Amino acid sequence: MPSLTGSEIRDQLLGYLNDSFPLFIPDAPDDTPMADHGIDSLGMTNIVVQLEQQFGIEVEDAEITRANLGSVQSLVNFIGKKLNA
Repeated sequence: MPSLTGSEIRDQLLGYLNDSFPLFIPDAPDDTPMADHGIDSLGMTNIVVQLEQQFGIEVEDAEITRANLGSVQSLVNFIGKKLNA
């Protein structure tokens, strides 16, 4: 996958989250916890699968943490690191 900027990653991620999760609030601050968007553990599993497919990355079990996946900002940072690894 070609290199993406943080803004491009964010835009793609927000599009997916907004389309897939009815309670997702796209105008909320990027550091809002996913739980505040109504996303539970099953939803997080769906997000991980989507990240792997959409961005061509592999998410290890040990990487499934709040620090990596807990908010839009943490997801953008995590995806950026994985793409540039």
